[in-house]
Amino acid sequence: MKKKFTGVVSHHLSDDDSKEFMVFHMNKRLLNAKEFKPYNIFNPFKSDFFAVIMVQEGFIEVNVNLKHFNLEKNNLLAFAPNTIKHLVSISDDCKCYAILYKPTFLINANIREFHQDVYDLLVTGMPLFNLHQNEVKELTNLIEVMHLHSYAEDTHTINHQVVKHVFLAFMYEYTHLYRKYTKETNRKVSRKEDLMLNFIKLVADHFKEQRSVDFYAKKLFITPKYLSEVTKDVSDKTASSIIAEMVIMEAKNLLNMPSITVLEVSDLLNFSDMSFFGKYFKRYTGQSPTSYRKSLSSL
Repeated sequence: MKKKFTGVVSHHLSDDDSKEFMVFHMNKRLLNAKEFKPYNIFNPFKSDFFAVIMVQEGFIEVNVNLKHFNLEKNNLLAFAPNTIKHLVSISDDCKCYAILYKPTFLINANIREFHQDVYDLLVTGMPLFNLHQNEVKELTNLIEVMHLHSYAEDTHTINHQVVKHVFLAFMYEYTHLYRKYTKETNRKVSRKEDLMLNFIKLVADHFKEQRSVDFYAKKLFITPKYLSEVTKDVSDKTASSIIAEMVIMEAKNLLNMPSITVLEVSDLLNFSDMSFFGKYFKRYTGQSPTSYRKSLSSL
């Protein structure tokens, strides 16, 4: 009987499902601490929560659904539960805030009813760069209030209400600043950008079974040639390279798990045999799956 594996690791806000909202003041030492080791955030993962990251010092490199972000001082980024996140690197001097919240928290806070644009910003994960110091101070003050009430010893209901109201204020300010700096309040997503977003979503759902550009083009009702033209124009990557990037990212994630054999990794990614998987992996990484796994043990 084959073992069953879930592939990309899924992290939860709390083991007992009791937490809906958390605020962390983090640095590299904390992320490497024993308490964070089970989360293995330096490998690709999904989560059952939304997140907003605001960098105070240093920098963070992160991939979200294959899109690369370099977050520096005074930068923010939001991302949704269904995205594949990968913390690529973090500087030794990095300090940042992380606001984590489950979809149920948004429902209870009635954020969608308050303002659709705020909700859309949370889901799409648009980055915010180059804030002025006074704007950072305003956002920081709101985060500190949320942090204070989230971890207060007095767990009276008023603390939860304060957190929800301050969170709404934070997100309104985030939305306001995003509009101010991008000047895209009335900008509509182009046809190509819309196709690219839908393509990425399809790849995230089907990459384990389908590596053919033709499959995704049919799903999008366009030709394979046009799909590659779109992805090249929007992201400077071909459609096939985007599919391969997702496959290799998942393969590396599985190879990081010692309990899974290379053959099982090949099966989980639906390669016809281990030899084909080995050639595919080497084509895009320059080394065989076995060599890659051995290199992990020397780190």
